[in-house]
Amino acid sequence: MNNVLLGLLAPANTSLTPATTVLAGLFILIFYATILSLAGYVVAADSGRRSTVELWIDIFVFVLVPLVFIMTTGLVIGLAISVIVWVVFFYVRNRIRKARGYKPLRPSEVLTVVDAEQREAFAQRAVAGGFWFGAIFALLSLVVDLIFYFSGQLPDILLIWVVVRTILLPIAGYFLGRLGGTIALRHVLSAANDANEENAESAIEKKKQLEVLSSTRAREEAKDLVPNDLPLRSSGAQRFYLTLLTAFILFYPILDPFLFGSGTGGRLAGYTDAGYYVILALGLNIVVGFAGLLDLGYVAFFAIGSYTWSIVGSTQLATVTGITLSPAAASWLFWPMLLATAMIAAVFGVLLGAPTLRLRGDYLAIVTLGFGEIVPVVFLELDKYTNGANGIVGVQSPALNLDFLRGVPGLSGLASLHVDWSNFTPIPYYYLIVALIVLVIFANLRLRDSRIGRAWIAIREDEIAAASSGVNLVNTKLFAFAAGAFFSGIAGAYHAAKLGQVSPDAFSFGDSVIYLAMVVIGGIGSIPGVIVGAFAVYAINQLILAQLDTLASDPNNVLNPIFVAVTHVVPGFTFGNIRNLVFGAILVAVMIFRPEGFLPSSRRRRELHHSEDQGVEVSSLDVVPGAPGFEEEVRVE
Repeated sequence: MNNVLLGLLAPANTSLTPATTVLAGLFILIFYATILSLAGYVVAADSGRRSTVELWIDIFVFVLVPLVFIMTTGLVIGLAISVIVWVVFFYVRNRIRKARGYKPLRPSEVLTVVDAEQREAFAQRAVAGGFWFGAIFALLSLVVDLIFYFSGQLPDILLIWVVVRTILLPIAGYFLGRLGGTIALRHVLSAANDANEENAESAIEKKKQLEVLSSTRAREEAKDLVPNDLPLRSSGAQRFYLTLLTAFILFYPILDPFLFGSGTGGRLAGYTDAGYYVILALGLNIVVGFAGLLDLGYVAFFAIGSYTWSIVGSTQLATVTGITLSPAAASWLFWPMLLATAMIAAVFGVLLGAPTLRLRGDYLAIVTLGFGEIVPVVFLELDKYTNGANGIVGVQSPALNLDFLRGVPGLSGLASLHVDWSNFTPIPYYYLIVALIVLVIFANLRLRDSRIGRAWIAIREDEIAAASSGVNLVNTKLFAFAAGAFFSGIAGAYHAAKLGQVSPDAFSFGDSVIYLAMVVIGGIGSIPGVIVGAFAVYAINQLILAQLDTLASDPNNVLNPIFVAVTHVVPGFTFGNIRNLVFGAILVAVMIFRPEGFLPSSRRRRELHHSEDQGVEVSSLDVVPGAPGFEEEVRVE
């Protein structure tokens, strides 16, 4: 932060460019505004029934631990380690609560219908929370900056900012806390008055619904409501987290040098590789998570997408078709071919799904496994088209420049806009993979909530019942295979364009297992869970385990004594030799202690953690016709 401010106040004393300084400063403003608003929201939304010790333990585990790991080990590795710590924390806490006989109150016992006077009290609490959080944060920052100043590490010119920040933070906290309180008030159960009588009736009806639901289902439904025992995990707080995450992702290439120093290019290149893992996991989640169709040959569609663009975007096109394209024209073709490769992969997804419509479970897995093994062999043997075992090299990168407008009257100024897509500048690839991930997530959300998505879930739960309900099993299954292959084709085209080459030995059965592990570990059927699982598996397999030998060779690393002791007993030992063993042990541990995955869907969580004391959930079939709420339950129009 001080480096950014130094660039704003004294540009001559820093090497930062004006654009970098302005963008980093904009992120700092967003960060401050979001944190202060979140403080007001949390104070207003908190029910006040949790102990102070429990609250501070949560803050320590979910805030301080990730910050420490990220600052010491890097972003991806730090987040991966944090996820493991969180899983262990949840397991230990649940064991302790079970041993002590802890039973949380039902949400219906906590929620209250809020009248106008209570709404005003909520707003005042939010203002006070934002103000005092800003004041305490300003004082702590002042103390830290004074320590740096007297130690000679803070320039004199930044004292102006120290004074201004100390004054502005409490004032900003006052107004932004009110904003957080306003957001919290949108989630309360309002009492009746002349202005909102209809809302009051819906609030009373909502509370009655919570009373008849099982405790697990009621807690899920109550996450949107205020007051809340866990305001930091409520739906309102998640919007603040999403704002911070979005800003962090957009500004990350600018922030990386400030956070981690040199080596930004290498870290961005690693994150772009993790990005196409996310797309592959989201695509496989459609087949396995939504439709319940076990696919062990998903790598085949990734290979099809990679080879499709590699043939078109290289000199191999002239060998195959006799058509010669200039490098500039081939690079521009990447954008339409991104859709074309996805469509071609989707067609092969239909071709795979057609013979397997009558198969389930293990039999379906065997067929998909065979398809995954056949496709790389086909690419290996089609030497004329794919260059065989040598693969295809010289695959063109995307192009995004307007040189063709040079000389055009009125538009020649746009010709200077140019994006460097070489492998030495990973920033364009970073923003491209972010855009693709956003597109894939949006498509997944729309598909999940659509009619076809509900049909997939019905097939997953009970295929016979789905068919009896009128679901077309043939079309629904084929669409699932096609949709999953579609997104895999996008990831394949991106991978080939970024790497600049492709070879058949890059697509094996082990890759399909890795993709499936991402879905299972993250949470089958859960879109956020699959994203977390993709990053976690990539970080563990490609970053942590791949660097164990390097870390162990460092005398200052904690692994060095272990490595030396083992090599005395087993000469020639390296962590690379047991890399798959360690990875497998991690997968086994996760499945034992967290079988539903890191971020499971609500349905999956209820299935694996149902207990007898929760009672039976009342559904529309249990409501007597003519009773209050019957028409709402069965949706009679």
